Amino acid sequence: MGTLFVFFTGGIVFLTLIVNGSATQFILCLLDMDKLSAAKRRILEYTKYEMLNKALAAFGDLGDDEELGPADWPNVKRYIASLDNLEGCVDPKNATESENNLDPTNLEDIRVRLLNGVQSAYWRMLDEGRITQITANILMQSIDEAIDLAIGPLCDWKGLKANVHFPSYYRSCPRKLITYFIIGRLESACYICAAFLRAHRIARWQLHDFLGDNELASKVINESEAEGKEAREFLEDVRGTFPEVLRVLKTRQVTHSVLRHLINYVQSLGMVGLLEEKEMLHLHDAVQADLKRLLRDPPLVNIPKITDLISNHPLLGALPPTVCEPLVGSTKRTMKPRGSRLYKQGSKSTGVWLISNGVVKWSNNTRNRHSLHPTFTHGSTLGIYEVLARKPYICDMITDSVVLCFFVKSEKILSAAESDANVEDFMWKESAIILAKILLPQVFEEMSMQDLRTLVSERSMIYTHLGGEILEIPNNSIGFLLEGRVRTHGFQEELITSPAALLPPRRNQSFGNANGIHSIQNEEIDGSYNAAAAYIHSYHIHPS
Repeated sequence: MGTLFVFFTGGIVFLTLIVNGSATQFILCLLDMDKLSAAKRRILEYTKYEMLNKALAAFGDLGDDEELGPADWPNVKRYIASLDNLEGCVDPKNATESENNLDPTNLEDIRVRLLNGVQSAYWRMLDEGRITQITANILMQSIDEAIDLAIGPLCDWKGLKANVHFPSYYRSCPRKLITYFIIGRLESACYICAAFLRAHRIARWQLHDFLGDNELASKVINESEAEGKEAREFLEDVRGTFPEVLRVLKTRQVTHSVLRHLINYVQSLGMVGLLEEKEMLHLHDAVQADLKRLLRDPPLVNIPKITDLISNHPLLGALPPTVCEPLVGSTKRTMKPRGSRLYKQGSKSTGVWLISNGVVKWSNNTRNRHSLHPTFTHGSTLGIYEVLARKPYICDMITDSVVLCFFVKSEKILSAAESDANVEDFMWKESAIILAKILLPQVFEEMSMQDLRTLVSERSMIYTHLGGEILEIPNNSIGFLLEGRVRTHGFQEELITSPAALLPPRRNQSFGNANGIHSIQNEEIDGSYNAAAAYIHSYHIHPS
């Protein structure tokens, strides 16, 4: 009875598979669903041709040895039926593109293959310890979304933008929390950008190596390179503002890679018999313990001590200790995400922002049309002119990257300036550095803050003029009106208020020198005027 049960059951299963399989095959054939698309046939042609080349290369490496002698390729070829009828064929890479091969379906197929290569690279990076599991999940999700939209240009970076940019709610967080959040966000964003660029670079190389130089591959490769533009710019910004973040991440990756290499080395010694099992296990456990310690307690990004950052800032570092110490005690360190407003044009000047790291962009309602790079970087003292002159802020200051900065209240700055005449002169000179960048960008914009500060420190003087005095700007000099008003005399009188840049008469306005300053025409410079009479403060810079 049992034998009959097995016989009938097996027979039924066998007949079901045969009938269903035959019927399914017949239906698929009838509907032409068992045929490959043109794009897939083309890929198969590429692959088979490459398989033949790889087989010939392998035969060249293995066909002759000292022990057994040479081998014969035709004899070997007889046992590789999958490569029949390929020898002598034209390389598909050199075939001329047809309109059919360039249709959207073929392009979509190539995009999907590149994205699959990118995803494969992400998996390898996860195994190598280059990215964390959380980062890998974000990257994989972006690939899945991009594959669904492969009919259009590559868009996997679009799914990563939200994880790279800083949320708007960061701006309202307390200072200590925002520093913690921003550092963590920077680490995650750098992981994502670096992995994205590396994976796309690997996938592009693999696609080019496989398909060669053809229009389809070139188009998709160009899309991939364009996708990486924002990621490259982000890493460049971080490299210029917070290089310690990249150093820490690289230290983690390299340490993980070295430990994995040591584990593999110990295992290989055990496999070849050079280490006994107990010796191998002892060394393996020791290295594995180091790896677990790295994963449990990885290197952290350490922001330098506040005293070190303050002493490195040109303003506070140059002040006498008796003046500097009260300012240091009242400074507030803060980290601002990109797009945060430090202050707004026309608002009351409440304090000075000392930029330690990062880039800040300025703008106002009448921004000089000659300004190409309206930014301030490390060492800038923003808002000092407005505080000293007791004026509202003259422009908007918005962070153009993550910025580490210090804020000093107006009362502390004014108290320090009033305590010593030399300190007051020094602060006015510091304010002229910022004004030079804003009022005369075509002259000073390309100069670094360090070079401009040296120029002002070594080749400038401060003068105070009383009402009714005649003010003459020397040739090859530039004046800055810091306080008060001046009235021009000549064909048309004009009242000029501070702040403003004052130039010598037109016939003497030649500044050709090694700094690249050239002849300047008054009508070309917004807010710059010829001055013949001055009332209070003016300020001169002698370029050279």
